[in-house]
Amino acid sequence: MHRVLFQIGPFTLYSYGLFVAAGFLLSTFLILRDSEKFGISKDNIFDCLITILIGGLIGGRGLFVIINWEYYFYHPLKIFMFYEGGMAIQGGLVVATLSGAAVFRIKKIPFWRTSDLIAPYIALGQSVGRIGCFLNGCCYGRVIEKGIGVTFPQEAVMRVPTQIYSSLALLAIFVILIEIRQKRPFDGYVFTMYLALYSVFRFFMDFLRGDNLAVVSGMRLSQIISIGMLLCAIVIYVVLSSIDKHRRAHGRT
Repeated sequence: MHRVLFQIGPFTLYSYGLFVAAGFLLSTFLILRDSEKFGISKDNIFDCLITILIGGLIGGRGLFVIINWEYYFYHPLKIFMFYEGGMAIQGGLVVATLSGAAVFRIKKIPFWRTSDLIAPYIALGQSVGRIGCFLNGCCYGRVIEKGIGVTFPQEAVMRVPTQIYSSLALLAIFVILIEIRQKRPFDGYVFTMYLALYSVFRFFMDFLRGDNLAVVSGMRLSQIISIGMLLCAIVIYVVLSSIDKHRRAHGRT
């Protein structure tokens, strides 16, 4: 675990903040590179990405604070220390999607087509960010006695390396989404597949988590959110595929 990469005077570079920023910058570069293939100007999409980033940070931090409200009640200033770690990605996804939908509407950018452009790079950015989680020591796995594990400093137990597994799984989702993006049957298909793949992966991964995840009615809150995301993905798929079939039946594309 290397929470602090280096410190020069008052400046401290945290591994979590560095990798989250690296994931966003890499994804932004690739989205801008591909934007014209989707008929979207780089200037418009860049403005949207900034809004999505802000929404994602607020949503992710907000849900994390809600889950850990007892700690932040006594340490309110810690709420604003994003760089030290502490994000609930599902909250970030919800707020980022709503923020994106709003700014896309204002700028008259097609939401579903743009979502297909962005979706693979959300997974890629998450994959890079999870490396920061590993170095930061957050989102850690449950204790195991044998098998593939990792022992963090100041601990004598071995844990499931959930951060590494998550990073690899998200990288695999990125590859899958890039592959299907070129042959997507309708706008919104890739984004829908991202929601479905991520929600299923996250639901099962949470069984391996060992950190303090909120529990509601015997199930972890993040798993309940994952079920909700999967249901949303199914509904969106059915609606969009029906609209596409109707358009094709009437000779429109």
